[in-house]
Amino acid sequence: MRMVRRGLSNINQRIENMDLQRKLSIISGVIIVPFVAVILFLLVMFDRYGNSYDGIVQNVTLVNVYNIRFKEDMDSVMYQMVARSLSKEEVEDVIGVKNPDRMIDEAYDSFSRLEITSTSPQASQVSGHILKLLETLRKHVTEIDSQVKVTGSYEQNMVKLDTDIRIITELIQERIAEYLSYETVGMEQVRQEMAASRNHLIRTAVIFLLLIIAVVSLMAMMITRSITHPIRALCDAAEKIGQGHFETRVHIAAKNELALLGDSFNHMAEQITVLIEDIQTEQIYNRNMELKLLQAQINPHFLYNTLDNIIWLTEADRKEDVVSIVMSLSQFFRTTLSGGRDIITLSEEISHVEAYLQIQQFRYRDILSYRIELPEEVRQVPVIKMTLQPLVENALYHGIKNKRGMGEIRITARRDGEDALIMVSDNGIGMKPEELEHLQALADGKQKTSSDNNGFGVANVVQRLKLNFGDRYGLDIESTYGEGTTITVHTPGE
Repeated sequence: MRMVRRGLSNINQRIENMDLQRKLSIISGVIIVPFVAVILFLLVMFDRYGNSYDGIVQNVTLVNVYNIRFKEDMDSVMYQMVARSLSKEEVEDVIGVKNPDRMIDEAYDSFSRLEITSTSPQASQVSGHILKLLETLRKHVTEIDSQVKVTGSYEQNMVKLDTDIRIITELIQERIAEYLSYETVGMEQVRQEMAASRNHLIRTAVIFLLLIIAVVSLMAMMITRSITHPIRALCDAAEKIGQGHFETRVHIAAKNELALLGDSFNHMAEQITVLIEDIQTEQIYNRNMELKLLQAQINPHFLYNTLDNIIWLTEADRKEDVVSIVMSLSQFFRTTLSGGRDIITLSEEISHVEAYLQIQQFRYRDILSYRIELPEEVRQVPVIKMTLQPLVENALYHGIKNKRGMGEIRITARRDGEDALIMVSDNGIGMKPEELEHLQALADGKQKTSSDNNGFGVANVVQRLKLNFGDRYGLDIESTYGEGTTITVHTPGE
């Protein structure tokens, strides 16, 4: 049993390493050749028995002709020769019957063949006896022919006709009947042999066909599996890569076209991984450039307004306010630069926002107040630099400035499991439902900013959060028109 398994394993390994064209050729050969062999074998056997049976039928048919007509025709033509004193040559011309020598020659040729082709020894032996009787008949026909023209020989020839010719033809007919009986027995034997052989051939053919089907099925299964399994593995790997599992690789142990295809697939997967990494790197670079462009847009604009305030305070001789606003501006830009870091602590980000609000209070002291409540447990939470300043600026310019009277901006934070939530709230004018829907769509990335860059700061914050921390992080916006707006930043807690 172990040797059989080892043999099947070796065969399977050889099949695995074959090229596809050879595998398909083997499948065709395994299916066609055995069935052709079985069909040829059956055809040969049936042809053999069919020829034997046909030979007997032909022999019986030929002998049966002589059994019916030979004695009658020979006796008749000999009687005409004696009665009319006609020679063998004259009888054909005068009365239009065959020359007796021709009749004997034809019968002799036929029984000579039958002596060879007869299927039974007894029939062949009887054919030999008939040939001897034909020779004796020829001798007596010649004697009568030599005396038929002699005057006064009529009586003598009639006696020879009765005692020689008719007795010999009678013996020939008896031998023919005996031949027919032997050949009929042989025909029955052939029929029985054919019936027995037919049943044997059917059983043998069924067994042989079952063996062929088993071997063909095994070979076909092994060859088909050697083709379909690698293709299935390639399909599964392609499906996984399509789902984003770019580390997927396929391993084909064979040494054929499928192995080459598998190697090419793995090389393609590696190239895709490299390209995706390059694209991600480029995206990060582009996002960083967008952030720097945003900072470049904010800082000069904010700086110009602050410098205007400093000039106005200097002219008003408000030195203490000038010192305060310069210190806040210094703190603002110190955090903006933050040593080139993109991720800073929430405490540092709050310092940056507080410096911004202190500066803005010099300009909007009649309408702006703020309150920052930062629990100790969230001060070291890492955040992306300039996450809160665009939101505070949005609360000031789109919320509080559009409301009559004093407004307040409030910043709070708390932990939410492993994450952190930072809320920027204002009691400004708030947003109408369609405005809220538009801004939330920008935050969710479902819409792009308009040509006037309305909502650009909010969209930029969301994009940087998702790019650095993943799609589960972003902004949630709540607003009621006439009451105010709250924007919640969802960021990792560690």
